[in-house]
Amino acid sequence: MSTPRFFVFLSLIGTWLATASPAVAQLNQPIYPVYDGFHQTEGGVYVISYAYFSHNYDVVTVPLGTDNNFELEPSDRLQPTTFRPGHHRFQCVMVMEPNFTGGLQWALSYAGTTTLTSEDMLQYNWELDAGTQRRVLRDIDVTSAPRGVCLNRSPLVRILGLRNGPDGEPPELTAISRAELKLFGSVRDEGLPRGSSVTTEWRVLSGPGNATFSAPNEPRSLVTFDTAGTYELELWASDSALDTSTTVVVHVE
Repeated sequence: MSTPRFFVFLSLIGTWLATASPAVAQLNQPIYPVYDGFHQTEGGVYVISYAYFSHNYDVVTVPLGTDNNFELEPSDRLQPTTFRPGHHRFQCVMVMEPNFTGGLQWALSYAGTTTLTSEDMLQYNWELDAGTQRRVLRDIDVTSAPRGVCLNRSPLVRILGLRNGPDGEPPELTAISRAELKLFGSVRDEGLPRGSSVTTEWRVLSGPGNATFSAPNEPRSLVTFDTAGTYELELWASDSALDTSTTVVVHVE
């Protein structure tokens, strides 16, 4: 049996880390499509997921066509065409019928290098664990979802460094009245619907006074409060078709 292409991918990553200088690594570097794995529902339907890894410092666009395609027709399956720096999981989640046998490889060509995802898609070692299944199935109804195309899901909205309480209560922060508090929000999206842009907004859901954001339409912002008390803030995001939000409670002294 041939070596799974995922391990070829890991080998390429290791070679790059060993030889590339920091200056060169930021410009004109390959983009690697990655197969996340699969989940098979009780009804036999497959849910598969793809990711990508970009070494480039800047956001890169790879148009559909010979440089960005799936090797089984149709080659356009609503896959990403814009690639941000770093490793981004669950960027193309598809639902496939029970007769799916694998072999749906995503190929990307950039900076003179062409890479493909694994062709051995349904081996047991690619099966997603329970926690990852929940992340992949977010916003997806497997009974009604279109087959064989990347599905639009709402933006993933988080406040970095904070976790909800044991019963789902929003995380809590403390601040001082009229002093700036840093809010490290994060919004990620897979780029669907195509041609749309993600909008974000900080909102005050409750509180005894006013909260002023330095960048109310950016995930990362400073906020100041004019009155002591407890406030609930919301970070909201929309991709023009789906929206989602997360909240944080701030105790202002």
